[in-house]
Amino acid sequence: MFEHRLAKKWKVIEVQLTQAAEFLHEPERFGLEEKDLAEYREYLRVNELGLAMEVLEDIAYEHGAKSGFWRRLKKVAETMELQDKVEEYEKAFHNALAKNV
Repeated sequence: MFEHRLAKKWKVIEVQLTQAAEFLHEPERFGLEEKDLAEYREYLRVNELGLAMEVLEDIAYEHGAKSGFWRRLKKVAETMELQDKVEEYEKAFHNALAKNV
């Protein structure tokens, strides 16, 4: 039973990470080369979800991601129960919002 819940939680995290990564790869919102996401995809492939999240975070900070990305990454951190990351991404979300004004 526990293993089933854990597998389901991992799948939810994987979907949330994919949604965040797609936000980074939408040319009208954020310009990235395909190679920029290669490390993220490799971590996702081997089920290293925390490392995949960190790669997306690094890319976002480096390229100045918009608020929508941070909102999505915050959901990942909430699902992973990483409160320090939830708070960090909440701050990044508000900082990105302030830049859009």
